[in-house]
Amino acid sequence: MDTMKAAVFEKQGSFVLKDVPVPSLAGDYHVLVEVEAVSICGTDVHITADPPGYIATDGTTLGHELCGTIIEKGKNVTHLDVGDRVVVNPNNYCGVCVYCRKNLPNQCSNIEALGIDYDGAFAKYVCIHSKVAYKIDKTVSPETAACAEPLACAINGLNKVNIKPGDSAVVIGAGPIGLMAAMLLKASGIANLFILETSEYRIDFARKLNLGSVLNPLKDDARKVIYDKTEIGADFVFDMTGSQIAPSIQLVRKGGSVVLFGVNKNSRTEIAQSEITTKEIAVLGTWLANATFPQAIKIIEEKSIDLASLITDVMPLDEIHSGIKKLASGQAIKIIIKP
Repeated sequence: MDTMKAAVFEKQGSFVLKDVPVPSLAGDYHVLVEVEAVSICGTDVHITADPPGYIATDGTTLGHELCGTIIEKGKNVTHLDVGDRVVVNPNNYCGVCVYCRKNLPNQCSNIEALGIDYDGAFAKYVCIHSKVAYKIDKTVSPETAACAEPLACAINGLNKVNIKPGDSAVVIGAGPIGLMAAMLLKASGIANLFILETSEYRIDFARKLNLGSVLNPLKDDARKVIYDKTEIGADFVFDMTGSQIAPSIQLVRKGGSVVLFGVNKNSRTEIAQSEITTKEIAVLGTWLANATFPQAIKIIEEKSIDLASLITDVMPLDEIHSGIKKLASGQAIKIIIKP
């Protein structure tokens, strides 16, 4: 049996490189993809931490943000061909549950996550269902294409609100998806954009991108700066951290919108609900990608934003432990693995 090297989460505290069997087609609607590039996600960092901050199935090859080329397809796959380059929605939905039939596949009752629930892309080959594979132009670099999944998630968040040229926005958290959101906001015509971050590395990185005003709320009076510039507060606040709903409510204007993107299951925040009521604030959650991969691919192919500028490191699979450690230490933005 042919084997390949893969980065496998064996159990809590054990994330190893090992030889595993090359996957075969799982069904007539599946495709086998040769992985060109795969990005390390913050979820991968949380899974491999001890104790883990996110739960994955023991014995699973991790990695879910990928770009690759189809080398084999099932007999019932008609919309894709061998040789196509694809990016992948890692959240395989059933298509028949109540949520899927309500056009909410990101809320699927039977959702299965690539690289979490079943074997992912930190390997040379990966098998996926064809319905979650999307063709992308071969002129796009594989490293940039591997960023399609987080971009699709960011787009889903922005689609929750009606952004117009001249509006103002705050992005709390300058990690990779926060910076993607900031890029999308600037491209959408946001006049006043404020990025809040406490990590000095990320602050310096964000300032070099020239997307807007970058503030450190531990040192700067962010509320004063934002209100001085806007007079009434920001039209939109995007919390990318999962723990900043209270300051988000303080920074948004009356009648504005707060979009909660990040997930921090340990965060517990006390808020005055009356502020939401009296300011007539819309508070919206956003989860994964929902029919936003076509948008993400179009943005990447047309180079509407500079995703490549977020890639700080490209490493071979053999160095994945170094990549995980570097990302966990906050000394990188987007790290790409080449299996």
